[in-house]
Parts: sequence; C-alpha cells; structure tokens
Amino acid sequence: MANQAFEGYKIGFSRAGNWEVRFNIDWSGYDPTFSNHRVKDVMAKRGKKDGMPFSGIIGIGPYSAVILSQDGWY
Repeated sequence: MANQAFEGYKIGFSRAGNWEVRFNIDWSGYDPTFSNHRVKDVMAKRGKKDGMPFSGIIGIGPYSAVILSQDGWY
C-alpha cells in the first residue's frame, strides 16, 4: 500500500463476524528484515464500505499484504 504502516484502516467485508488473519507478508519469520507489524483478527460489523455491506478496522504494515478469511469460508 505504501512505505508506512497503517493503523485503523477501514475496509469492506462480504459477511459479518470474525475474520482471522491467515497470512501476513510482513511477518519477520519470512525474513528478519521485515518489520513484523502485528495484524489482528477483525470483527466485521454492519456498515457499508468499498461496496460491501459490512466493514472492519485493520492494521497493516508497510508494503504488505494480508489475507483474512472466516472459518468454513475458504
């Protein structure tokens, strides 16, 4: 996304409920030079964002990608 971390970044979700972090490219286990920005699971609630009916707040590290999903929905 950019050369800085973002906290409190609101994104849209297709379903309400808990979305778990499945992959965080910024994890220092992949490379010790990564910043290891902590990404937490997200609780999506009713509230439109990005054309989706639900939204939640995430944090994301610099130059990162994060994959979230719900149990049973892969």
